[in-house]
Amino acid sequence: MFETATQGIITGILMGAIYALIALGLSIVFGIMNVTNFAHGDFVMLSMYLSFAVGSALAWDAVATPLITAPLMFLFGIITYYLLIDRTLRQMYVVQLAVTVGLQILMRSAALIIWQAQPRALQYSFIQGNIQIGDFQILTSRLFSAVVSLIFIAGMAYFMNKTWAGRAMRAASDDLGAASLMGVNYHKTYALTFAIGSSITALAGGLVMSFQQTDPVGGIRFGLLSWAVLALAGLGSLPGLIVAGIIVGVVESLTVSFFDPRSRLLGVYAIFILVLWLRPRGLFGRR
Repeated sequence: MFETATQGIITGILMGAIYALIALGLSIVFGIMNVTNFAHGDFVMLSMYLSFAVGSALAWDAVATPLITAPLMFLFGIITYYLLIDRTLRQMYVVQLAVTVGLQILMRSAALIIWQAQPRALQYSFIQGNIQIGDFQILTSRLFSAVVSLIFIAGMAYFMNKTWAGRAMRAASDDLGAASLMGVNYHKTYALTFAIGSSITALAGGLVMSFQQTDPVGGIRFGLLSWAVLALAGLGSLPGLIVAGIIVGVVESLTVSFFDPRSRLLGVYAIFILVLWLRPRGLFGRR
């Protein structure tokens, strides 16, 4: 019992850091633009398929594929913003929901047509293997992915606080009218925000592909996990996002360890509903 719980906690912590990275893209888009992107999980799914395509074509390791997939997803984010998202900002909220859900269905259907329903995975990664510590095992791929995730989140915090573009994004989030008076072009700022959120999914997708396969409906799980992490963390706190990701990861891992693996999201749903009920702003939300 103790060994199983400890192993589950270790795995959950590592996966939680990755979940925090996945939720980071959703957090900046929702927090800065107030856009509820229900297609976020499918952006991760698409990034994983692009990682598979690049890795297969060039014989690259999954963790190296974001060098190509991240610029592609950045460009895809800009195109999506100007073609779809920008047109919803001045519409009723339900229009925004309908557009992002439609985008979700479109991306899922496109993945099904292009790559079929068969799960896809890259055959080899240089970070495969495990580290044995006593009775416990740590998968090297998950450890590497968790460390890279935390480093990137720290880098994103620096970007948001120390660069002009990051401060413009934060200013647009706090008071768009005042930011516009100070020279912030909100169209370009919002486009950059959505593009960065999209490109973050490319990094997350490449890391996850080093130890996991993907399929056309895989975005459902990542989307739900992202919203659960964001609801738990609240807006405006990147350290809070990491803590929330770890909590979600540990709960999911312990559920798999002690209950039916098919119910892995049951505990996550319970936390999601409980937080929305007791503390709608999240545990670390600033507003």
